[in-house]
Amino acid sequence: MYSEIKNRFATSDVEVKRDDLAKVVVDRHRLFDLISMLGREYGYITLSAITCTDWIEDDHFVLSYMLVREDRKHNMMIQSMIGRDEPHIESLVGSFKQAQIMERDLHEMYGIDFVGNDNLVELSLENWIYTPPLRREFDTLEFVNNHLTFRDGRDDNMDVKKEMKRLRALKKAQKEAAKKAKEESSDVKQ
Repeated sequence: MYSEIKNRFATSDVEVKRDDLAKVVVDRHRLFDLISMLGREYGYITLSAITCTDWIEDDHFVLSYMLVREDRKHNMMIQSMIGRDEPHIESLVGSFKQAQIMERDLHEMYGIDFVGNDNLVELSLENWIYTPPLRREFDTLEFVNNHLTFRDGRDDNMDVKKEMKRLRALKKAQKEAAKKAKEESSDVKQ
């Protein structure tokens, strides 16, 4: 199978990761031909995930499609790269209905347009007009400081770093107190 993939899809980037997992990197224009061939000829019939990695330094996204064989004994990760400027790629909804929700999520979080998916509506971010939040140029702290109001005077409005430091110190003090009490009780028994 691997030599056939290398020959038919002009890629040398085929890697067996484990007995039950292989990875193939293929040109974006051949991606869906490969996915179709794997389903038709090798029984990879389930799409279990579509993920995205932002390689901002190289100005592209890496999309990873995870396919599972019918007998569930082997997984195939197929990766392809798309540009960050106007990210778009064909949708897999026609082949895998579960792709719709995965593509909606990636559309919302990275701004990727999945051509052919007519349901790329907001999933969890209501009325979002800013940079997609999982792109690496999105500055979470800046966004919070500029767009969210802090709830001054409320007991639940705490500096997380200070609170974690306080809780660790409290836990350490409790351990030391328990240790000291145990030592004192063993001294009394002797």
